[in-house]
Amino acid sequence: MLIKKIFSDSLIYSVGPQIPKIASLFVLPIITRYLTSTDYGIAGVILAYTSFLSAMSDLGFSVLMMNSFYNYKLKWKHYWRQYHYYLSLWAIFYSFILGTVLFFIMPEEAVKMKYFIIGLFVIPSLVFNVTTIIATRYYQYSSKPVFISTVSAVIGVISIILNLYTIAYLKMGYLGWFVSNFIASFLTFLCYVYPVYFKYKITPLIKFRKTFLLKSLRISLPVIPHNYSSFLLNTSDRVVMDRLNVNISKIGEYNLAYTFGSYMEFFGNAVGIAVGPIYTSLFSSKSKEAAITVKFITNFLQVVFILVSLLISLWCKELFELLIKNKELKSVYPIAIIIIMGYAYRPYYWTAITRLQYSENTNQLWKITFLSGVLNVVLNLFFIPIYGISAAAITTFLCLMYIGFAGYFLPVFRKVEPEKYSPIFFIVLILISTLMVYALKDINILLKLLISLALLFSFIGYSYINKFKLFNLKLQ
Repeated sequence: MLIKKIFSDSLIYSVGPQIPKIASLFVLPIITRYLTSTDYGIAGVILAYTSFLSAMSDLGFSVLMMNSFYNYKLKWKHYWRQYHYYLSLWAIFYSFILGTVLFFIMPEEAVKMKYFIIGLFVIPSLVFNVTTIIATRYYQYSSKPVFISTVSAVIGVISIILNLYTIAYLKMGYLGWFVSNFIASFLTFLCYVYPVYFKYKITPLIKFRKTFLLKSLRISLPVIPHNYSSFLLNTSDRVVMDRLNVNISKIGEYNLAYTFGSYMEFFGNAVGIAVGPIYTSLFSSKSKEAAITVKFITNFLQVVFILVSLLISLWCKELFELLIKNKELKSVYPIAIIIIMGYAYRPYYWTAITRLQYSENTNQLWKITFLSGVLNVVLNLFFIPIYGISAAAITTFLCLMYIGFAGYFLPVFRKVEPEKYSPIFFIVLILISTLMVYALKDINILLKLLISLALLFSFIGYSYINKFKLFNLKLQ
């Protein structure tokens, strides 16, 4: 059953590749005793700048790898070996740029550890990351999530131990996160060396083919502005705060609130990784039935995401009370609610983006993703000085709605997509749900429980009505 595969693969991807991030949620009650808003602020600023650069780390080659894997079933490995070589060359230049940026933007509170921090970020980008990119893309497109999950589960457990040890025992503060991430990156690289270089032999093809490279870059480079949307939407607000000289403690408070929104994003990424290959396979059949199947899955998952976002947001205050053991940081849960609800857009986003990527209309992606990110930066520059960190959450929410649904209004999407979707309906539904849950954020626990049960029973009813379609979905 197709819907079962989506949720089973999503669970595997959630438990595996996302486990270091999920695990950090469970250690919050311990480590927040030893962290301050300044620690969160320093980490938030440094990670914001590294995220800015990470959008160009793979030169957009992921879309080339996806298309070659599905379209050239006998020759895909030859293409991938060539991509591996170009990415390895690019890693040298990228690592130099990364180190230079970190040198100049290092927060004053962390300047004593400047070179140590730079090393923790530059070495993985130079040595580890290309191998990891190749391996994870192979297992994703092959629909073999178990190996990725196993590797990440083991590394995730080690990350938990390292976070606890470096922050709670060694009292390293923000540095504990960076050290743990470095070690986790190294161990992940070691796990992928054998499959990439020996088992599947996706070794670099050391041959510089100018025509092939230029043709590849014409498709891949337009993806980079699309990749920048992640930075511009998720972390540029902290860069703007830093440039506007917002107090590092306030940046830290916002960074913590956004952490809870990030968990919703991690869940969305896990499901997105699972449905991506399925959508691509359905698109490749070019049948009416396949297009209808994609539409049904998209609408069903969109309802699921709104429900999950609502339930988490409704209980956000209680989650903060349970997990955050720092009085200074507990009060920012209203900001987390807005950000969590913003990430309810993900299912509609996947369908539009995957359809455009498959049809090789990558030159249209920037109109969805990059524009929303630029809008977020402009709004933050204008409103943060007036309304503070709360403004950043609201502008991010609005721009997430744009990135999630703007693709459906592009003429090129309507040209390549035979089915009609309902973006306006879901935009309004998410907006109403956000206003409702924000108004209910401080009601008593009994009422929250009753509302939660009502939402769950409503979803069960919705699933029952659609049970025939859910149980009969299949790849064409």
